[in-house]
Order: sequence, then structure tokens, then C-alpha cells
Amino acid sequence: MKIDVDQLFRKRFHAFSVEFIRYAQYMANGGLAFVGIFLMGLLAFYYRSIIAMIPAWFPLPYAMALVIAIVVVRSPLRTFLLEADLLFLTPHEVRLDRYFRKALIYNFAIQGMVVFIVLVLLMPMYTGVVGAQGVQLWVYWCIPLLLKGWNIYSNWTFLRLPDQQKIGFYTLARFVFSYILLAWVLSEGQFLRMGNVPFGVLICAALLIWLHSRMLTYKKTHSLQWYRLLAIESGLRHRFYQFVNNFRDVPAMQHQVKSRSWLITLTKLLPYRQSTAGRHLFTKKFIRSGDFAGTYFRLLLLSAFVVLILPGPYAKIIAGLLFLFMTASQISSLWRHQQKRNGYAIFPIRDGQMRQAFSWLRMVLLGFQGVVLVLIGIL
Repeated sequence: MKIDVDQLFRKRFHAFSVEFIRYAQYMANGGLAFVGIFLMGLLAFYYRSIIAMIPAWFPLPYAMALVIAIVVVRSPLRTFLLEADLLFLTPHEVRLDRYFRKALIYNFAIQGMVVFIVLVLLMPMYTGVVGAQGVQLWVYWCIPLLLKGWNIYSNWTFLRLPDQQKIGFYTLARFVFSYILLAWVLSEGQFLRMGNVPFGVLICAALLIWLHSRMLTYKKTHSLQWYRLLAIESGLRHRFYQFVNNFRDVPAMQHQVKSRSWLITLTKLLPYRQSTAGRHLFTKKFIRSGDFAGTYFRLLLLSAFVVLILPGPYAKIIAGLLFLFMTASQISSLWRHQQKRNGYAIFPIRDGQMRQAFSWLRMVLLGFQGVVLVLIGIL
């Protein structure tokens, strides 16, 4: 059977674009998006003041290299594969090179924009504190983008390995190579330099030759790992639905459940009686759900960091209130999810008790975040 790989990629890309645009419109119509925009505006207003707080002894080029290295090395590959492809496309693997090349170009375009945004955010620090100018700025823009393209291609090659531990090892090697190169470039050749010998360049050259030799070998000896590619695609789709679910309920989203036994022990502090059954149910649902608990703790850490770096009490108060509003919006999705699933109807708990239990959990979570932000703000 003949297969038109160009038409196949266009159809998959069009279907994804239509879905992305539809959910983007939902997010734009939500009030939470305006809160996020206002918060970014607040950070932009105080950005110069935040830069001025950086002490002279702080190794800014090496810290910037660490941030950029994390961004360029993390290269999740979207291939637009579907579960049915395991049956219908695997026999045509040798004819799908053009399809996957188009997918790699798409990944570079999207992830390159993320690298560009990070570089734009860090540029005032690099020019204001380090004092970079002229040719150094061209290097600042070009090297991270080239590294991103190389990391996407190398990650695609190493994904052929059947052993996940080896993939993790080569990911670490790619990170070491990327960090050393970025640190050497951003420090204007001073990183790992002893006298006139640039050890940083020598280490990078040795790592690059070794990695490319491994890549050529694995490309010849291993075929594509279709189950892994499908799992990566499913994970990216789930994270996209999870992000959109912060603004609007997503019917296609499947919530992941994790045991988290080290956190479930906290529920033993609650009294165990019929009047607190709703509290037990909501607390365990919140802890075991990777979506709700993960979003809450990420917002907690992000809000603490923003409150810590913002100068002035008024800016800290405004940012703290905005983050509390965002957290309250995320917690509200827990109630909507319970109403949609209606899985607790089998329990002898009245609706009024369920609402009181949800209000109690929301008060505890918001109160804990508020106390953390107050303590951080006092520092």
C-alpha cells in the first residue's frame, strides 16, 4: 500500500492546530488569563529593580548558562502519532523518514521560540550586569538556538535505544556538553580556562565527537521505538489538556492517579467519623491526583519565588493576592471534576456535607499558601 507522508503530516498537523486554536480561544475568554497577563506586567515593571538586586559576587554567566542549558536540553518530541499507527504505520517505517523530518522541523520551530523568549528575558541581565556587546551578543543569540537544534536531533536518535537508563545517561551527557559550551561562551572564554589552555573547548570537542559516534552507531543498529514515541506523544497531549483544564474543563482529559503514600498519612490527622467523611474523600482525591496536587505545589513554589524577588511591600502584596486567586481557581476545578464524575454518589454523604468538605479543603490550602507567602514576604 502506497502512503503519502506529506499529506499524512499535513492532516495530523491540521487536526492538532484546529484543536489548539479552539482551546486557545477558551483560555483567552477566561478571567484567569487576564490575571496571568497582569502578573507578567507587574514583573516586567519591577524587572530592572530585580536586576539591580543581583550582588556583584554572583556568577551570573554560569547561572544563565544553567538556565539556558535546561531549556535547550529538554526536547520533548511531538510526532502527532496515534495509537492506530502501531498497526497501520509500522510496516511503512522505512518510508516515513520525510514525515519525521517534518516533525523535527516543527519541534525546532516551537521549542526555538521558547529559547528565544528565555534569551529575551535574560538579555537585560547579560547586557546590564555582564556588559556584553557587539559580537558577543550575536554569539549569545546564535549558540543557544544551534544547541536546541542539535539537542532535538540527538534526542531523536537516542530514543531508538531500547534501554531507558541509557537514554537518561546520554541526556545527562548532552546536558554536560551544553552547559560547558554555554558557560564558556557567556563567560567570554573564561570558564575552565587555565592559563592559555581552554579546557572548556577541549572537553566540549571530546564530548561532541563521542556523542556523534554513538549517534551514528545507534542509528544503524536500532529501529524506531514506536511504543516510546506514542507514550511521549500521549504525555505531551495530556500536559496540554492539563494546562487548558486550568481555564476550562477538557472532556478528553484523563486524570492520572498516584498513590503518594508519604502524603496520604496526613489524612490520619483528620478525625475518622461520618461527619468528616467528605473531608477524607476530598483530601485523598487532591493528594492522589497528579493534576490537582501538582498544580497546587507548582503555584506555591512559583508564588513564593516571585514574592521573594519582588522589591517593595505593595508589589509583594499584589503578587501574593494574584497567586492566591489563581490557586483558588485551580482548586475550584476539583469540585467541578467531582460533579462531572459523580463517583461519590455511592457514599452516604449529603450534598451539603460535600460542599462543606470542599470549602474546608479550599480554606486549608489557601490558608497554608497565604502563611507561606507572608513568611517569605517578611524575609
